[in-house]
Amino acid sequence: MKRLIKCTFALLFLLFTTQATAAPMTYDFSQSGFTGGGTITGSFTGDDLDMNGALNSFVGEITNYSLTYSGGSIVGMFTHSFAEFGQLVYVIGTPFLGDDPILGTEGVASGPLFGPPDLFTYESGLGPQGTFGGIVIDNATGAFDTTQQLVVVTAVPEPATLALFGLGLAGLGFARKRKT
Repeated sequence: MKRLIKCTFALLFLLFTTQATAAPMTYDFSQSGFTGGGTITGSFTGDDLDMNGALNSFVGEITNYSLTYSGGSIVGMFTHSFAEFGQLVYVIGTPFLGDDPILGTEGVASGPLFGPPDLFTYESGLGPQGTFGGIVIDNATGAFDTTQQLVVVTAVPEPATLALFGLGLAGLGFARKRKT
């Protein structure tokens, strides 16, 4: 019984330590508090190729990006894909994007300067904006909306990791039931 538990924990340890560096991870992000009432939601995928604990688009570590602004009373709804993606730096494991005053480069930006012509620009964080918070800009009218809220980031668990974790829990439950 003890051997089964030890093997299960060893397997989970190996899975989680190799998973952190073996494959790209996907993250969801959101930002609220725009004065016109809009909200940013999106996701990005990246792989820490240089193993420095950060995902950095300047060294090719971001492989996918999407963003939606829900629209508000000042700036209308828009979406950005990887085609409009500009820059993103994220310290892995932190809950916010743009919360690292030491590096001073963390943040995200997308819009017409970074891809095909688009009517909207989005920037947030110390890197692109030079301050905390975010801004959305309607480039056609010059209207803009801001927030002082940080971009909240959450890791999206991979299905294989969840399945293996579930199998481990089921095994522990079965072993405990068998003991009684």
